Amino acid sequence: MLKRVLGTKDILPGEINVWQEIEHYSSQVFSLYGYQEIRTPLIEDISLFNRSLGDSTEIVQKQMFEISRDKETYVLRPEATAAIVRAYLENSLDKKEDFIKLYYIGAMFRAERPQKGRLREFHHIGCEAIGSLSPYLDAEVISLADRLLQDLGISGYEIKINSLGCVEDKKKLADILRKELKEKLHSLCPDCQERFQRNVFRILDCKNESCRKIVEGLKLSDKYLCASCLEHFKNVRENLGRLNVHYKVSPFLVRGLDYYTRTVFEISHPGLGSQDAIGAGGRYDNLIKQLGGSDTPAIGFAFGVERLILAQAAQPKELKTERKAVYIITLGDVAAKEGFILLNSLRSAGIAADMDFQAKSLKGQMRRADSLFSRFVAIIGEDELKKGVVGLKDLLSGEQKELKQDELINYLKKGLN
Repeated sequence: MLKRVLGTKDILPGEINVWQEIEHYSSQVFSLYGYQEIRTPLIEDISLFNRSLGDSTEIVQKQMFEISRDKETYVLRPEATAAIVRAYLENSLDKKEDFIKLYYIGAMFRAERPQKGRLREFHHIGCEAIGSLSPYLDAEVISLADRLLQDLGISGYEIKINSLGCVEDKKKLADILRKELKEKLHSLCPDCQERFQRNVFRILDCKNESCRKIVEGLKLSDKYLCASCLEHFKNVRENLGRLNVHYKVSPFLVRGLDYYTRTVFEISHPGLGSQDAIGAGGRYDNLIKQLGGSDTPAIGFAFGVERLILAQAAQPKELKTERKAVYIITLGDVAAKEGFILLNSLRSAGIAADMDFQAKSLKGQMRRADSLFSRFVAIIGEDELKKGVVGLKDLLSGEQKELKQDELINYLKKGLN
C-alpha cells in the first residue's frame, strides 16, 4: 500500500473545519490591524535563503529540500519572511508604499526528524510590517499575536521577549557568549561544540539537558546593547504594558536566523511538550538592504498552524463550527427526483445544500446530515409529496414545520443569516 511521505500529514474532511476556523479568525484579526494578504510560490531560488538565513544556520546546512533542474537549484521554502521580502522588492512594493503590512497563510518545508509538533511539511500563519522602526510597531505586532491566540480560544501561553540589538550589538553578544562558554565547551553536546564556532546563538536554543543547564548558568545582561537599542527596547516594554500584554523578558531568547535584530519574541505553550513554541518573530532591520533593497526596517512573526491545533486540543474550550448548510432527505424514488430538483434550486439561490446519493434509511440520512454540520434538514417523503410541501427541521432548536417549496428558499435565507 502506498503511504504518505514521512513527516507529512493528510488533513482529512473530519479535521478541516478546525483549519478553516483558524484561517478565518486569523484573516479577521490581521484585517482588523490593517494587514493585506500576500501569497508567494512554494519554490524559490536557493540563493534567497543562503543569503537571508545565513550559511551557518541549521536550516541552510541541514534542512532545506533542494530541487535541481536544468543546472538551476531551487528549494521548497523553509520559511516565508525571505520570500515575502523577495516579492516586496521584485514587485516594487517598496516604490509604491513606504510602509506596508502583509500577512500570509501557507505550507513550509524542512527536512527535520518528525516528532510531535515538528513535521517536514508544516503550515505557517504570519505577518510582516515593513517600513518602520517605531517601538510602537513592535508592541502592536506582539499584541496582535496575543489577540489572535485569545480569539482562537487558546490560553496558558507565555510571551517571552528580548533585544539582540543592532548588528554591532549582536557581535558583542556573540563575543560574550563565546567567552562565557569557552571553559564549558567540553561539556556541551557535539552539535553545540560545532555551533560554538558556526553560530553561537544556537547553543541557547539547544534542547539537550546538559546544555540547557550550562546555558541557565550563564550570566547575561543587556550591557551589550548600545544606548539607542536600550531606549528602543525600553519603549517596546512600556508600550506592551500600556496594552496590558503580559510578557517576560528572557535574556536567553535568541532567534536562530541571522537576519534578526533588536526585538525578538517567542510564545510557548505547556501543552506541546518539548517543542513548546507555538509562534515566534522579531525585527529584521537589515534584511531588505541585504537582498538588494534600500535600508528599510521591518518586523514580523509566524505561528505554526499544527502547533496552534495542539494548543487548542489542550484547552477545555473548543471553537464552534457554524452550521450553515441544508441537507435534503428523500424517502422513495419519486421523492428523490423532487429532492434533486430542490437541491439545484437551493444552490442556485446561494444556499449550501447536499442530499443522499446512497439510498440510505431515514436514520442513516439524519446521521449524515449531522456529520456534515447541517443546520436544517429538508424532508420529502410520501406525505410531503401529497401535500405539496417540504418538511423542515432545525437541527439546533429542534423546531419542525412544513413549507411550500416557493416559501422554503426565503425562509432558509433568513434562518441561515
